[in-house]
Amino acid sequence: MHETDIHDLSDDADYAAASQQGSSSINRSDTSKRSSSSDLEDAEIVYMKDNVAIHPTQSAIEGIGGRLKLLKQGSSLFMTWIPYKGQSSNARLSARDANLYTIRAVSFSGIHSIRRHTPTIGWQYVIVVLSTGLAYPPLYFYSGGVREFFATIKQHVLIVRSSENANVFLVNNFQDPLQRTLSSLELPRSLANRTPSSSFPDSPSEGNSDNKHTSEDDSSDSIQQYNKQRQKSQDPARDISIQVLEKFSLVTRFARETTSQLFRESLDAHGPNEKRRTNWETSANDVEIAPKKVPVPSDPLELDKLSKVWGQPRQHPLEHQEWSIFLDSEGRIVDPDALRMRVFYGGVEDNLRKEVWPFLLGYYSYDSTYAEREYAVSAKKSEYETIKNQWQSISVEQAKRFTKFRERNVLIEKDVVRTDRSLSFYEGDDNPDVRRMHDILLTYSFYNFDLGYCQGMSDLLSPILYIMKDESEAFWCFVYLLERLGPNFNRDQSGMHSQLFALSKLVELLDSPLHDYFKQNDCLNFFFCFRWILIQFKREFEYETTLRLWEVLWTHYPSEHLHLYVCVAILKRHRAKIMGEQMGFDTLLKFINELSGQIDLDPVLRDAEALCVYAGENGVASIPPGTPPSLSSQDASIYQQQDDEVL
Repeated sequence: MHETDIHDLSDDADYAAASQQGSSSINRSDTSKRSSSSDLEDAEIVYMKDNVAIHPTQSAIEGIGGRLKLLKQGSSLFMTWIPYKGQSSNARLSARDANLYTIRAVSFSGIHSIRRHTPTIGWQYVIVVLSTGLAYPPLYFYSGGVREFFATIKQHVLIVRSSENANVFLVNNFQDPLQRTLSSLELPRSLANRTPSSSFPDSPSEGNSDNKHTSEDDSSDSIQQYNKQRQKSQDPARDISIQVLEKFSLVTRFARETTSQLFRESLDAHGPNEKRRTNWETSANDVEIAPKKVPVPSDPLELDKLSKVWGQPRQHPLEHQEWSIFLDSEGRIVDPDALRMRVFYGGVEDNLRKEVWPFLLGYYSYDSTYAEREYAVSAKKSEYETIKNQWQSISVEQAKRFTKFRERNVLIEKDVVRTDRSLSFYEGDDNPDVRRMHDILLTYSFYNFDLGYCQGMSDLLSPILYIMKDESEAFWCFVYLLERLGPNFNRDQSGMHSQLFALSKLVELLDSPLHDYFKQNDCLNFFFCFRWILIQFKREFEYETTLRLWEVLWTHYPSEHLHLYVCVAILKRHRAKIMGEQMGFDTLLKFINELSGQIDLDPVLRDAEALCVYAGENGVASIPPGTPPSLSSQDASIYQQQDDEVL
């Protein structure tokens, strides 16, 4: 690839839809859906294209070039992509990284769809999605050949254009009736439509409209009630919206139960004599056998000792009296670094968060005065109302012709009524704060047309609205939070991919035996940490603990990527069980989900700090540039652009 061909992929709307999922996830796929290279030695090569590349990160200069083939064996069609040896376009990507993305003879009987994308500027690429919901990283055709690729496929398997998206082609070779059934079920969508009562214990119908609290004085009671409700529903698959976001890892207990139910319903139609048990179904007579433990390699860092040396003990939360010391007579923060360090080690008292959070998020500038903040809040309130009026003024007739608006509105309405409804602040029918959450999210979709609304955003907004109370201020704090976390919701999942990729590198740096174990068990995709990163551990802790964790992460001390070190710290605390019980991907994902509510935050933060300090520059080098969150808490402040604002 010539230097003139290099371009930045960070703005590519579909970059790495499955890069995020990583081809290591495909290596974990069912062996029944692929064949080894030796099995296909006699296969006919019906298509071959060189200079087809995968980009593990958002930069085009880190592409991995390779050769794409379509192989015909009997009546079956297979696809392979093998990276060139020693020809990575960047030294940061080792041969091991290249092998991580190798595609070894996947059968088209296991492919659900192929998406074609032709950007205005740049290379054409395709995304291959399996019937399980897993997807391969995008394959970039540096030298063209996409049309011939599809033409060859059409000669050997049935491929039809999707009625929902003209760039998506549905694949089914009709060789295997069971596989045809799987493809037609579209499991991710089935999961999204299934709403068992256990999944939404906090639905509005269960709320008590007579017990509504919104004052700050009732905050602690509200959180305690939320935590009690939460403890009653510790099923890791309790929130369908999060499961849909994790659709590429459909191996959770809920997904298995759903698939099992779908098969049972299909088999019931043929009578009881034709029923067969799938390999994941169990009966009442089945006995769960305790996993056999094996010797575990020792922790090379001896984390307990390391934390005592490099990790500092936690302090009491920042209180009003101490807070006043950080402010000068006009309201400026005297020492922003000292404030961030103080919040990192102790958090903030609940009734002070409304004042401190806007600074941590970048909504308030540290050098702003009381008067400047008062003026800016008023100006931003007017701006918020202007944006909000854009969708409020849409008539019914206009809405009929505005598909994107209708879709986003419906999705938001569905999500807000099942977000933290066991918290008294949001409970009850016709709750005005639930309505405010809806309005903020829909307004944000007009503020940021490109990103719009994605499931999971309501989880990030809920604590902010709970603390700020004011709709406009909550909106702008949410805006600044998504300046950092917005890439988590890119439809191509590039932001999530880069973070999972960096996490793999950090584990390799800080615990090579654990990394080797994950590699041997095809777990290097780190999908089991997906929920942690996507919504910043919100489902892993009680509500108050989540608030404390978030304000710690927002300090960007000692690293803007501290959340990745938190992931490493949690994994290291459970490394003995993970390796001792020889957990495979399925078991590991189930185990990680069931840690929800069982993690002690304070020691984990101390471990994470110690790991970050110990990693030093090597840790920084392990994280690709631009990996979210990559926005300094002092950047993009509303005060730095005030002179250019049109009020």
